[in-house]
Amino acid sequence: MAASGETAHAVAMRIFGKALVTLGMGLMMAAPAASAEATAGGNSGWVPTETPSFTLPAGAACSFELHGEVVYDHELTRILQTFPDGSPKVQEFQGALGVVYTNVESGESARRDGSGTLRATHDGNGGIEFVFEGNGIAPIFAGSPSPGIYVTSGHIVLLAHPNGSREFTEVRGTVENMCETLA
Repeated sequence: MAASGETAHAVAMRIFGKALVTLGMGLMMAAPAASAEATAGGNSGWVPTETPSFTLPAGAACSFELHGEVVYDHELTRILQTFPDGSPKVQEFQGALGVVYTNVESGESARRDGSGTLRATHDGNGGIEFVFEGNGIAPIFAGSPSPGIYVTSGHIVLLAHPNGSREFTEVRGTVENMCETLA
């Protein structure tokens, strides 16, 4: 669990792809102020965002408690399209993200790079299609067909259903389940 007392689902959403954080299939909203780096080349709408370190209890995605320590994080996000109420319809993330994953019970750990780009498209009914290019991080929770914390590489499409289940619908690259790697 995060120090702020967030749920395992909330914490896992924070590590999703390029810093996904909003609960209930949402995405992290961008920080309000853009840095000079984010607006270089014109007002592109990119703003800095960050992914916090996290701990997921046993059973949330892995059979053991999993800790993720963010070791570098230089991410940006922007909203490309909104719904009439102002909530994001299409959101992009890009940048560098590195995480050391640790099986808290055994002490086994592995460092992985989650740097790449992600486009998240909300369907308006609670579902989201996530399209990863390059590397990414995708939590799939218990109750889904293949739960785990996945490190992705290549062109990967993940569908998050309104009921909370998730599944990969296209994999042109690799997916590594950190739950299996650290078991």
